[in-house]
Amino acid sequence: MGLFDKKNCDICGEKIGLLGNRKLDDGNLCKNCASKLSPWFEERRHSTVEDIKRQLAYREENKNAVRNFSVTREFSADRYHVFIDDNKGMFAIAFNMSEQDNPDIVPLSAITSCRLDIDEQREEEEYTDQDGESRSYVPPRYNYSYDYKIKLGVNTSWFDDMDFKLNTFSVRDHERAKMMNYEQLASQIITALTGAPAPAPVYSNGMMNQGYPQQGNMMNQGYPQQGGMMNQGYPQQSGMMNQGYPQQGNMMNQGYPQQGGMMNQGYPQQSNMMNQGYPQQGNMMNQNAPQHGTMMNQNAPQQTSGDTWVCACGATNTGAFCEYCGSPKP
Repeated sequence: MGLFDKKNCDICGEKIGLLGNRKLDDGNLCKNCASKLSPWFEERRHSTVEDIKRQLAYREENKNAVRNFSVTREFSADRYHVFIDDNKGMFAIAFNMSEQDNPDIVPLSAITSCRLDIDEQREEEEYTDQDGESRSYVPPRYNYSYDYKIKLGVNTSWFDDMDFKLNTFSVRDHERAKMMNYEQLASQIITALTGAPAPAPVYSNGMMNQGYPQQGNMMNQGYPQQGGMMNQGYPQQSGMMNQGYPQQGNMMNQGYPQQGGMMNQGYPQQSNMMNQGYPQQGNMMNQNAPQHGTMMNQNAPQQTSGDTWVCACGATNTGAFCEYCGSPKP
């Protein structure tokens, strides 16, 4: 037989068109019969003709399960829907719950694992110089995008996973509302399917995000966040720890300005704080620079030396006016 000779389907016996053959381990499958297989089935190429016949028999029986399925809860992503029948302890993941679509009806007890997987992509941002050439920023700047996928493991006869995406289009890093909505939806789906709180999301690149925005119960080591998170580099809001830049609330910051009950080891502060390097106001301790109010200063000179003079506020000056409180030289 020639390479382009028409073949017959080993399931239904119909002739297979030129581009319609679906190769099996020991035979051929037409496009029409292949469309009746479970959408979660991935082992067609390694299946025998008998394997396919048995699955198609299962798929016919599944239509009865679809007819008897009563939706008690439904969670809607962009394309996929999660349908749950709490009365029978069954669920399905499909575009529609209909006999025509024939979604696989699976027992909730068959679920072996369920988590949110976040696929993070980044693209470097460039600018055009005066010669019209594209240049990288120093340090480099990146635009991030995210895809949200539920990784669902199951124990069935025909497939062992039912992974599906929550979003149709990638979410940009500035679309904070969308990011939070997908995370909340994922948490609801995982809890509904497993009966347990959702675990922390997993990044498909094998690491937490070390550079750019996140929302939800996550850890970020570089840039802005919102919610119960830890950030080691840039601004945050809510109950968080930040080791580098401005914060608000009950936080610790080792480098830059803060407000509230905080500790800062490097730059100006306000309210009940300790600062080891720069001017302060209020009930504070400063070991280096002049202070105002009820304070202790262990370094500033207190006696006149040469052309210098000491103001009533305790600051040492050389000009006609105190450079801290503005009082004239006595």
